[in-house]
Amino acid sequence: MSLLAHARVGTGSRAVFLLHGFLGSARNLATLARGLTQRLPDRSAISLDLTGHGESPPLPPHPDLAVIARDVLETVRALEAAAPWTLIGHSLGGRVTLRAALLEPAALGHLTLLDVTPSPRAPGGEVATIVRALADAPDAAPGRDVFRAWFRKAGLPPAAIDWLLLNLVHDRDVYRWRIDRATLAALYAEIGADDLWPAVERRRGYSIHVIRGGKSDHVSDADVRRLTAAGCRVDTLEGAGHFLHVDRPEELLDRIAQGLG
Repeated sequence: MSLLAHARVGTGSRAVFLLHGFLGSARNLATLARGLTQRLPDRSAISLDLTGHGESPPLPPHPDLAVIARDVLETVRALEAAAPWTLIGHSLGGRVTLRAALLEPAALGHLTLLDVTPSPRAPGGEVATIVRALADAPDAAPGRDVFRAWFRKAGLPPAAIDWLLLNLVHDRDVYRWRIDRATLAALYAEIGADDLWPAVERRRGYSIHVIRGGKSDHVSDADVRRLTAAGCRVDTLEGAGHFLHVDRPEELLDRIAQGLG
């Protein structure tokens, strides 16, 4: 088990834990955390750096969702948060949330899943292109512009490039990666491998709220029907893509707060 790096916002006695997406970190959700505690002053928001991301310990050589989920549960327990716990996860963070629910269902009270399907999902699309470009990028360079030019040549959009460059650190005279790119590429192949519907459809004591982007293909209409049949609340943010917290931050905060009650 590895205790994860984290950042806390707010002083409320009831903690919610925020889990970011693949190649992200806690600071990607900093605005979301602040907005949530402003809407719900009785809450504090604790954003975690998932295993292998940000300032947290590295992933093992053959990572999967269960490894990260166990580290999340151990960290939440170490922070002495009163159970049952509330987890809010975007993308990879949402898949980890569902895996945690399979590991320790009695410890959880509420899950908010941001554009996450419980269905298996094959690697592909824009993220696969980003992963390949990241794996092939230089190990180190004298300036960030070298990496920016590399990713621009690989055809990545500016927003994706800015997101990747957050994973650089300045080490003496060069910039280098603070992440293990090869292991993260191995993790990417595993993110969508599991069928996580048992965490949704079995008898459970925790509630589930799914918020999807109307322009995203991650949560299908068939998923929505199945989620609704299983007693989950499902909201769609029209005009939002996969990165809901970037595309529709205020509306997303309103929906999360409504789901938390």
